[in-house]
Amino acid sequence: MRTAPTLTPLACCGLLALALGGCVDAYTPDVISAPASYLVVDGFINGNGATRIKLSRTQNIASAAAPTPEARATVYVQSAAGARYSLRERSPGFYQSDSLMLSPGQYQVRISTAGASPATYESALVPLKATPPIDKLGWQREGNELRVVLSTHDATQQTRYYRWKVLETWEFNAAYRSSLEYYPNLKQVGGRITPIYTCWRTEQLTTIRQATSVQLSQDALVNHILLSFSDRAERIKIRYSALVTQYAETAEEFAYYEQLRKNTEAIGTVNDPLPVQLTGNVHRTGTATTEPVLGYVGAHTVQQQRLFVNRAELPLPSDWAFDSPYSGCKLEPEILSNYRPPLSYPQTLTFASPDYVPLYPYANPDTGKLDGYYGSTRECVDCRARGSITKPSFW
Repeated sequence: MRTAPTLTPLACCGLLALALGGCVDAYTPDVISAPASYLVVDGFINGNGATRIKLSRTQNIASAAAPTPEARATVYVQSAAGARYSLRERSPGFYQSDSLMLSPGQYQVRISTAGASPATYESALVPLKATPPIDKLGWQREGNELRVVLSTHDATQQTRYYRWKVLETWEFNAAYRSSLEYYPNLKQVGGRITPIYTCWRTEQLTTIRQATSVQLSQDALVNHILLSFSDRAERIKIRYSALVTQYAETAEEFAYYEQLRKNTEAIGTVNDPLPVQLTGNVHRTGTATTEPVLGYVGAHTVQQQRLFVNRAELPLPSDWAFDSPYSGCKLEPEILSNYRPPLSYPQTLTFASPDYVPLYPYANPDTGKLDGYYGSTRECVDCRARGSITKPSFW
């Protein structure tokens, strides 16, 4: 990932002298260390599955700690008609309902926090939007990019606003295949039992993906580009999968996430829009109605479709060079006879460390006897440093 260069005070003066006539002292606003901690509500009401809501508290900008989960709260979904559906706390700050099949109507989330200063919150009543199915999910190669594209439509013309989440999974290999491993109980090297060459990595895209058909005569999106990446990316070297979840939104929810996208993704240059305070649809009930609450709780049914891309399907040459995170990896031998006193096979000193992994035996070129091992760092040999050796059930 490329990061922006850091400007020294001298560079600052050089760049700003013409405009300001000199440098200014760094300004640290009070908000960076302000003690306020506001509730953050993350999730939506699922009309055809389990509703999951994450509750946490905002952190000061100067804090390096993770957001504090809001634990031991009472959370439930309520319809305009008064029906209630409870969410149980599965882990601190994470609440989940049973799988629900909700009838058309309006719904909201209600929250009662615990602790020394308990309070109640609720989201606005919103209509349950019926999400149309994904018509087609595919891929296209354009120039040096591979694109994941989607088509969908609503014949009733009632959707118009769409949002997606993308969960990527791909198979990959470590830089080297290891046939040996170190056994601490024996204090020696032996044949490998635990496979560490092939793994699977899963990542949730954090960027906001949404689109609208409001300006179109039909409520349809055709070959909409969900994401794109280099056609040399490691993720398509063996096999790649994308699980796409589609939601229908209201115009208000679409506008909220569009502003959130601008606040979080389009900041960094003089031409980008300035961040603004987000106004969601969750508020504190009672007298403290001016307390800010972050989050927008919509209500939708959910549609999903999974895409697979196999290396053999790609129109790429057989000797195509894919990008690799292992470009700095090196093979290093451990020669046992070089130690004083010498060690004998299968003893080791180097590979008794968890930071290094043996690959295969080293044979002395003069005697032909096993006299050590070739190996490398764990990051280069053990694929578990970047993924899991457990094959996904859908693979």
